[in-house]
Amino acid sequence: MVYKLTYSRDSKTYEVVVTVKRIRNVIFRYRDGIFYVSAPKYTAHTTIFNYLDKFYHRLLAKEARKTTPFIDGKMYLLGSLFNLCEGAANGKSFLVGDSLMYKNQNDFERKLKKFAKEYFIGRVRHYELIMKIKKPYDVKVRDMKTRFGTNSRKTHALSLQLKLIHYHPNIIDAIIIHELAHDRNFNHGDGFYQELYKYCPDYKILLQKLKRGEYA
Repeated sequence: MVYKLTYSRDSKTYEVVVTVKRIRNVIFRYRDGIFYVSAPKYTAHTTIFNYLDKFYHRLLAKEARKTTPFIDGKMYLLGSLFNLCEGAANGKSFLVGDSLMYKNQNDFERKLKKFAKEYFIGRVRHYELIMKIKKPYDVKVRDMKTRFGTNSRKTHALSLQLKLIHYHPNIIDAIIIHELAHDRNFNHGDGFYQELYKYCPDYKILLQKLKRGEYA
């Protein structure tokens, strides 16, 4: 038996497709904006909603890791789509008009990482000034799988996920502000969140877009 429910969270309403099976545990998947649930017979709707409340962020984050910024010969860069032009390298230039110019895959990866680092450094310096952080951070770009950013007190360095460069600038800023907020508050206590929301009031909304893989 298959039936549908609706589930609302973070100002969005989702379709929930429930399939009743001869199983013992409730199983959840999230794909293309829909929650798919396999549930034992007689599983109450409240039980399904309680599980969705519990696993909502984890399910969306897992799906976001599967999303790709590449669509039909184009790529999201800073939340906008640009044409991919392999074999049309223009010296050291990467972003030219509405196109990304590169010689081959190795050249593309090198130019993308260079572009990301320069952009991230600029935004870090911008918010260091606004947040009155005295000592500039070293900025590193890494292909991290499970974290969007880290702040190392030992090395006074910020590490930012390379994939962030595909997202809208506001989303990137949210992660940078999060990491810089650790400069004076190295845990996630009240002081940290006061600092975070002072400089990024829409942090929660932007983080959800990031976790859902919404590049624009």
